[in-house]
Amino acid sequence: MLQRPASQRGVVLGLAVLLAGTVLLVGLTGCGSSQTSTTTSTVAAVDAEPSGTIEVVAKPEVAKVDLIMDWVPWVLDVPIDVAIEKGFYADAGLEIVQTLPAGPTDVVKFVSTGKSQFGLYYAPDVLMGVAEGAPLLSVAGLMSHAPVGLAIGPGLDATKPEDLAGKVVAVPMIPSVRASYDSLLEAGGVDPAAVTLVDPGFDLVAPLLAGTYQAVAFTEFGELVEAELDGRELAYMDFRDWGTPDYAFMNVITNRDFAAGNPNTVRAFVAATMAGLTYAAEHPQEAVDIYVTRHPELKKELLMAQWEAAIPSMATGDGQATGRQDLANWASLSTWMVEAGLLAEAVDVGGVVSNEYLAAP
Repeated sequence: MLQRPASQRGVVLGLAVLLAGTVLLVGLTGCGSSQTSTTTSTVAAVDAEPSGTIEVVAKPEVAKVDLIMDWVPWVLDVPIDVAIEKGFYADAGLEIVQTLPAGPTDVVKFVSTGKSQFGLYYAPDVLMGVAEGAPLLSVAGLMSHAPVGLAIGPGLDATKPEDLAGKVVAVPMIPSVRASYDSLLEAGGVDPAAVTLVDPGFDLVAPLLAGTYQAVAFTEFGELVEAELDGRELAYMDFRDWGTPDYAFMNVITNRDFAAGNPNTVRAFVAATMAGLTYAAEHPQEAVDIYVTRHPELKKELLMAQWEAAIPSMATGDGQATGRQDLANWASLSTWMVEAGLLAEAVDVGGVVSNEYLAAP
């Protein structure tokens, strides 16, 4: 998979980021060998003064841990850098090494084999990884909803699936997104042959605005925001209104064996990460300033608009523990993935999702 140069990574958004993770999760049994991809790692220096925000209940068994990030820097990574800069990980007794994946399956490989103790990953991909034998455990939600759907080109009147007949629709080759598109057509009673489906690759926004495609799969907080900053108000069909269950879009994952043997480390990491999420949601401007300082290739105005759009879908608690995961939603996702042909059989989410490492609300 070809990586974009650093100067372009800041404008790779939403589904374009997810596209990097579309390679099927195969060969996991031997993924601890030398076949894993080379990564670029940087120690996230704990040079900020401890904030006192994190109350250390028990000393972490492991003080220095590795976190494998998303494939490219983008808006959903903001809470991590905030937690580093504000000293939340230091408060929790942790030193964080951030690893940048060099390949689309590195998150599963590194967490499965212990190269990374923690990772950031998407719920459908977690379930597919587990189905392939990866010992993954989701210990906290980061973005607890999945605002993904079809954006309609400027000037087009399309509010329901049947309006797509005769149109050219671009959907990246992400298994879960393609399945959501299929569910939308099925729910609307539309023959797939009536719609021309194409793969847009990484370029999503410009071709839609130029009229190359009449509809493109967007994240509501990513590409849709980018289009709106260009002065375009676009109609939008949320996949969750047409057959796809809501699910935890982005999560904090670890290895089941690591969690069992190092519960204090997992609790400390989750507490610091959730503190970063809470702070970033309550102080969006400062959070974006922190992130752009660490990633100067990103466009501040765009990142600010995206972060503000993402906050309502983040796992900020709503009266419950920050990062709490809804097991019923995970189970619904698993069932839907079987129906969509993404899983051969349903995954027992009770062994994949745990809220026991979260702090009390």
